[in-house]
Amino acid sequence: MADGNQNGPAQSSFVSNLKDGRQRFLSHVIQHALACGRRSPDDFIRHFPPSAIMEGLKDQAQLRGRLLVMATGVKEKIAVRKSVTSAGEDLQIALDEGATTAEAVLTLFEADDRVRYLDPQRLWSFIVEGEFWNVAASKKDDFERCKDHLAFILDRALEDKLLTHRDVVEGVTVGELVMRLPKGELHKIIEGALANSHRNAPFTESDLLGTMPPATLLKYVPLPHLWSAVVASKVAAVHGFVPRDDDDEAEAGDDEIDTDGAAAHKVTAAAAKD
Repeated sequence: MADGNQNGPAQSSFVSNLKDGRQRFLSHVIQHALACGRRSPDDFIRHFPPSAIMEGLKDQAQLRGRLLVMATGVKEKIAVRKSVTSAGEDLQIALDEGATTAEAVLTLFEADDRVRYLDPQRLWSFIVEGEFWNVAASKKDDFERCKDHLAFILDRALEDKLLTHRDVVEGVTVGELVMRLPKGELHKIIEGALANSHRNAPFTESDLLGTMPPATLLKYVPLPHLWSAVVASKVAAVHGFVPRDDDDEAEAGDDEIDTDGAAAHKVTAAAAKD
């Protein structure tokens, strides 16, 4: 794939070095989209042609120069002195003439640098193009790929603290969980709640998702519901990956779960009645 050792199997060993959680999340999600085959280097270059890449690197002459040296063969002393416009034109010519490829460009333009220097909303548009969460279950391979990618997005959002466990449970809703989960899964939740009670510990949303992680949720809860109720509303909108109204006061929460675990208690109570 595009990034040599950074891509590969869908569960690649890529680890972002970015400090900001939002940037780190984007870097991982883009890598996973490329690794699992949902997105391709050609898709990336369509969203970010050479002119856009070089504009993003307008203050990074050395990085622009390195891209040109490796992609076009121009001497480094010349490459670093080229203007943004000229650099973009040269890289576009190299692509048009087959002197380099979209995959080679992404190998040179490393994952974290893409997120550092390119617009996050345009990166998000690259990720979500095609509304993969609406793929038909009858397209088995595509469906499994998209389900895997959505589970990864949810896991990364939790890991990078763009999302809390409570956000997930409240977004999906107790009613949806009780309606969708089979009795065997509901029993696991009840058993977990009872085990916590024996230790005089609350059963929180974090505990619930420990029993029912995103990959398991996606076996039962429709992809469109998880996307719209959790990713679109609680990740993309809250963290500025999509345009939002100036009066939208939604703010990113930290990963603290209320000790009462209200949503988790509702699930266990409803499951016990089932």
